[in-house]
Amino acid sequence: MVLLSTTLMVFAGIEIKVTYTDNTGTEITTSENFTSEAPLVTRISSNATELYEGASIIWRISNKASGAVVTRYEEETTFTFTESGINNVSVIAQQNGEAVDSASIEITITESHLEMPNAFSPNNDGYNDFYGAKGACHPEATGHYKSIVEFHAYIFNRHGQKLYDWTDISKGWDGTYRGQPVKDGVYYVYVKARGADGVEYNIRKDVNLIRNFNVVNNSNE
Repeated sequence: MVLLSTTLMVFAGIEIKVTYTDNTGTEITTSENFTSEAPLVTRISSNATELYEGASIIWRISNKASGAVVTRYEEETTFTFTESGINNVSVIAQQNGEAVDSASIEITITESHLEMPNAFSPNNDGYNDFYGAKGACHPEATGHYKSIVEFHAYIFNRHGQKLYDWTDISKGWDGTYRGQPVKDGVYYVYVKARGADGVEYNIRKDVNLIRNFNVVNNSNE
């Protein structure tokens, strides 16, 4: 997660605060521009402190690339960002139909990325025991998935029989079918997914299941 430190213009009485959970599971609250991945679920507050009775709040959330604009009227709102690019979040306080205060913040959603590995070793050694998108079942791998808003993966055997499927990109296959371990060998994965940038993924590849794989640490001692 990259936070971009910028100067945020805040007028008296209003300060936008965005609360979200990053890809490490950490909850973050910020009033600065930042970059994250989709789908990004946020809670956005105006923190209005000096509004008189009868004042109203207007939110406008817009994506610069698509031109899409969403308008909300509550003091605190929730919004899920699913489009890549720069999103402008602005709030206006009105009194008797006139703007008396405003503030804004930019939230950048990264372009999408998705890779599937070609092997795994479900032998309960704590390493590579599940098959899934890179960065999900093995976060140490390079090529972590980013900004995937739709995902469906299927596992087939060499006879074309479906053994497993899942729609949560953070999950994966444990190498079993109906609760029983399948044999070592070559299986097949098909993934249909869509990124926040509109990229469509149709991935078909072999999956090598190797249970007797062991990680060897070399030492020069």
